[in-house]
Amino acid sequence: MSGELPSKSDLNLLVSVNGQILAASEAVFSLRSFVEPLIPDLVHAAEATDVFLNGRRYTVQRQILWQAPGVALGILFTLQQPATKPLIDPRLGEMALTLSSKLDIDHVLENVVRFAMDLLDADAGALPVYDPDRERLLPGHLVNLPVDLVAPAKGSRRGLMWDIIDQGMSLLIPNYAAHPMALPDLVRIGVRSLLATPIIDGSTPLGILALYRMRDEPFQERDRDLLQAIARQTAIALQSARMYQRAIRNADERYTLYQASVEIGATLDREQLYQAIHHAVNRLIPHTGVAIALLNDQQMVEYVYLVTPSGRQPAQQWPLTHGVAGYVLRFGVSLRLSGAQTLPEPALQPAPEIEGDLCQRSLLATPLVVGDRIIGALLAWNDQLDAYTMADLSALEMLAATVAVALHNALRFAQIQSLAMTDTLTELHNRRHFLYILQHEVDRARRYHTPVSVAMVDIDHFKQVNDTYGHLAGDQILREVAQRCRQHLRDVDILARYGGEEFGVILPETPYEAALLAAERLCRTVMATPFVIDGQFLKLTLSIGVATFHPVSHPDPSSLIADADRALYLAKRRGRNRVCGAQELSTYAEP
Repeated sequence: MSGELPSKSDLNLLVSVNGQILAASEAVFSLRSFVEPLIPDLVHAAEATDVFLNGRRYTVQRQILWQAPGVALGILFTLQQPATKPLIDPRLGEMALTLSSKLDIDHVLENVVRFAMDLLDADAGALPVYDPDRERLLPGHLVNLPVDLVAPAKGSRRGLMWDIIDQGMSLLIPNYAAHPMALPDLVRIGVRSLLATPIIDGSTPLGILALYRMRDEPFQERDRDLLQAIARQTAIALQSARMYQRAIRNADERYTLYQASVEIGATLDREQLYQAIHHAVNRLIPHTGVAIALLNDQQMVEYVYLVTPSGRQPAQQWPLTHGVAGYVLRFGVSLRLSGAQTLPEPALQPAPEIEGDLCQRSLLATPLVVGDRIIGALLAWNDQLDAYTMADLSALEMLAATVAVALHNALRFAQIQSLAMTDTLTELHNRRHFLYILQHEVDRARRYHTPVSVAMVDIDHFKQVNDTYGHLAGDQILREVAQRCRQHLRDVDILARYGGEEFGVILPETPYEAALLAAERLCRTVMATPFVIDGQFLKLTLSIGVATFHPVSHPDPSSLIADADRALYLAKRRGRNRVCGAQELSTYAEP
């Protein structure tokens, strides 16, 4: 750089490496509102690029300023207006001002087609837009043409329009009907002459500007020059509009991801977390289904959250070799699939019960990674083909980074919570959780006048087992008794290790007589099959006391447990291997 200070008429802008404006020359102030939305793209642009600001074309030169070797201070942008050339038609100036008045792509497309038709006296016009992400030509904007005549073109890249895109050259056909590649539908509606030119930004095709005449007055070579001039200005306007819309989308996306991180990070409850994740996906990308899959302890893919158009589906487990989620978990890659695109065989066995027919839909999938470990996958799909772009996949990947940490924390919290409620030896509820649930059941019984019973269970002569065979054998007995009792109780019943060799059972919605029958069933179950200790068969029995909640007799859960305990010791005094109920206490109680 020279040591001269810039004059007031110079257009200079100093921007930090992260896109913040640090300083600007006075002459830039009037253009600042037009420049600011384009800065994120200009920071990463080539050395020189063209932009369209307030109806004028500028070439933007960029120069990195270094604070120290390898340490960038910022980027200096210099805006220069290229030497003006006389316009082929003065109305092109009017068109340029109109295009720059709104940074909206639909506005640009509509005005370009109508201006071009007016300037070149065309009867119909079209501006198909090139979509590089999906490799197709979209209809864009049509005037005086049936919409179904210009459907999205993709795949084979054959036809006049694809030739214009691939060769980057304009096309003039004076006698359209006689051309070997003429579309019969266009001939049928009366197209006599075609003039078309590519819209190119640098070397990147943006679309095609095509004009049609329905009368015997074909386009001339001089018309080609004018259409190319229109296309050059259209390229600048389209690129400026796309840069602006990309900036708006990025801002919206960042805000959505911020909101998602707040919502997702606000809960450790897994069900609430799944709902928050689904809500975030709703705001980021269009979809007809979403799935959250986790790798469980059995190394299976567990779809813990699965929503299809028919609603929430039950959780499912699949081997790692099945489905897109399994593929993502094994290889740690993100996927963007559409239609016939499939994963390599035999790396994937489809799971149509989860993903449907991949040949008929679009799908996004990305791994959930914590540190260097893949814990799951996040999937979204759409029943339309070519529904997703790389920008959609990038948005899902950014969301997945937040989701992975939140899910990891929720799973760890659930494990810790489970340890706090579980007896590690028998894997039953512990005494603390038993008392917590009993309080809840007693409150419910008091409120709704429903029965609830408690059974206190003790293994007879258990001390002799420990003394004879050792504590390891005693632990084995405790685990087996717990397992047998669990198998003969209802899902709603709560079995807990109350302490030592004593177990507690909560029987919701169970009156006194039914509770006695359930306790008798447990006694028979344990006594029926001998236990095997060091190759020896050992028969064990249970003593059980039963009590049923009564709002007057039992002001709190501890009084209900006390009655069941007294009934238990009555069973032991009567000879063990039996069930006694609290209603027997008044007859047989001893002072």
